Amino acid sequence: MKKTVFFAIAIPLAFALAGCGNSTPKQNQNDQPENQQTEMVEVVEEPQEEVQEPGFPWNFPEGNVNEGLAEGQSALSIHTFYPSKLVESDDPANETYIFYSTTVKSVGETTSMVSDFGSSVEMPNALIIPLPTGQKAQKGDIILTWWQTGSGMERAIVTDASNPESPKVDYLDLSYKDDGTGFANEHANEQIKPNTFTILKDGEWQPGAQIVVTGDGSYEAGTLISCTDDKVLLLGFAGKISVFKRDACKVVPLKQNLKVGDEVMAIFTSSYKPGYKIKKIDEKIGRVWVEGPFGDDIVNILEVYKE
Repeated sequence: MKKTVFFAIAIPLAFALAGCGNSTPKQNQNDQPENQQTEMVEVVEEPQEEVQEPGFPWNFPEGNVNEGLAEGQSALSIHTFYPSKLVESDDPANETYIFYSTTVKSVGETTSMVSDFGSSVEMPNALIIPLPTGQKAQKGDIILTWWQTGSGMERAIVTDASNPESPKVDYLDLSYKDDGTGFANEHANEQIKPNTFTILKDGEWQPGAQIVVTGDGSYEAGTLISCTDDKVLLLGFAGKISVFKRDACKVVPLKQNLKVGDEVMAIFTSSYKPGYKIKKIDEKIGRVWVEGPFGDDIVNILEVYKE
């Protein structure tokens, strides 16, 4: 606690005594010049309240490291807006987030540094998805990457693996339309750069896996960001990040043995809805045509689910 001393000046009134002759009032030897007295006044400053730094907004260990995170590799993260939203938003857990491509500068125990247009940003390890180097794809593989002539995290299906380190892909998370005007149509067979993707494996709990929350009956859909033995961190509808119990979730298989006429659940807005029937399948581009209670639609193979 700080203490500051100020000097207070007390100026008493001096009364002249009227008397005979030119008599002068006697001055006390302890008086200051002009009858001023100095008093010591102690002023105590109250301690300033410490500003609490914003913490990780989700009930999930922020230092959880996704397997393969290493310095110098490509990665996906929400580094572009996360630091500012953490400070400025009243409810950062309910904000919209987009995973963009970045490069890992250094790896720490709880947080790591990633690149953002030449500068470095400190990010929780749980919010960094690594794209390990040296991946080689085969035709039909489903990979996690980003839209390399656009932006943002994407799952894609390999359409041409003649160069396995730099395959051609169709983006699954972009819109596809029969008339050819969808973003997926316009960017079909796009060749991606080496060391910018990771191959998803059937049934594995890895970043990029499609998750369906079945334990609470909601059948909410999401993309796995990170997981522990008992929790999963998911990127859901409209870029919202949520935490669920792991035993309430399932990984949507990459290979579900889908057939025309199958009754399935299909995604409508944020969750899988029952009552759909498969009308057509194009395995090469990873698309499924369905009809159901919310109308006809074209979804990707991760957006249908057979229980």
